[in-house]
Amino acid sequence: MATNKQPDGAPQGIQRAERVLAYAAITVAVLSAVCIAIFLIGGATHSVSATGIWPAIALLPVIGFPIAILLILAFVFVSFRRRQLETRGTRR
Repeated sequence: MATNKQPDGAPQGIQRAERVLAYAAITVAVLSAVCIAIFLIGGATHSVSATGIWPAIALLPVIGFPIAILLILAFVFVSFRRRQLETRGTRR
């Protein structure tokens, strides 16, 4: 098994938690935006109804965008915390 050894002064890059939070926020935001586009196209073609999948498509952006904002805030907090620990010289 190969290990990735870096010198002590080398930057570590984005940590796993930061990467997961960033991808999750982007995924949720893009999915919500796609649902808005689908709902607008469905409304323009007069195919939107109160049954079927349309209520879920209409509700997803209402829930998705606040979740994406919370994920972005968590990303900022984790990134800030990591940089603070690196500045102090203590690393987990």
